[in-house]
Formats: sequence, C-alpha cells, structure tokens
Amino acid sequence: MKSHHRLPLPTIGLAALLLALLPCAAQASAQLQCTFEVNSETHHTVHGTATDPYTVAAVPIGNRFRFKAIVLAAAPDLATDVAPDAAQAAPAAIESVKLYVYYNTRRQPMVMQHVHYLQPVPLRKPAPDALTGRVALYSPLLGKELQYQCALAEVSP
Repeated sequence: MKSHHRLPLPTIGLAALLLALLPCAAQASAQLQCTFEVNSETHHTVHGTATDPYTVAAVPIGNRFRFKAIVLAAAPDLATDVAPDAAQAAPAAIESVKLYVYYNTRRQPMVMQHVHYLQPVPLRKPAPDALTGRVALYSPLLGKELQYQCALAEVSP
C-alpha cells in the first residue's frame, strides 16, 4: 500500500502566497543610462554599480571620444538606516557617480571633463537627462561636438 502525503489546504495556500511575493522581495538596483550624440550618430550606454572603481573601463563613443562612468555602490553598513524588511524593497544606496569624458589624441586619451555626484538617488522612471542635464563638450583640436545626457534609474532584477 502506498501512502500519499498531502499538505493541509491552508499550508498550500500560504506557500503559494509566499512564492508569489518572492519577486517583490528582490532588491532593486541602480543603473546609469546615458545617451550620446556625436557626428550625427546616437550612442546609448548602460552602466551598473561597481564596488571597485579601478576595474571600470572607458567605452568608445564614436572614434574621437571615450566615456567612463563609475557608479560606486555604498558600503553595506552605510547603505541604509531603515529596518531590514524595508531595505529589501529599496534600491542599494549609491555612494557616488563619477563621469569622465576623454578626447582620443594620437598619444593617449586626454581628460576633457570629470564630474562627481555625491549620493545621487536612483529614480523609477527618470527623464533621460535627470542626473546630468544636457551636456555639450567640444574637442580641443577640431572643435567636434559631443552632447550627452544621463539618468540614474532604479531597475528591478
């Protein structure tokens, strides 16, 4: 004789409810979304958080510029002062965002701009220029224009 083990109905309902709520408990993360216009071309980049700024690489924008975005996550003990349950629903805190724009010279990339934002807050549905506004930079040799805008967005896993 085989014995079938069945969970009581209320236990099954509770387990289903807990499984349904599981995605809600996942922690949101921050993502820097940038749009660039250079030489009548549009480029889009997305940058996640980093814990070590020295491992972040610059990305080419067109053939004359490079862009580096360091979205530095706050240390766990500095991330939040709220209850643990509330921290699960909130995005991880951001210590800073550092943006670097380089112009490619024959010898090496030359820094054109360095911008530092302290403790910016990720937004759920930010405007494309919510963090930086619209920025226009000009290359030192030929006067080529690079325009960019970035937003720090809260994204679900």
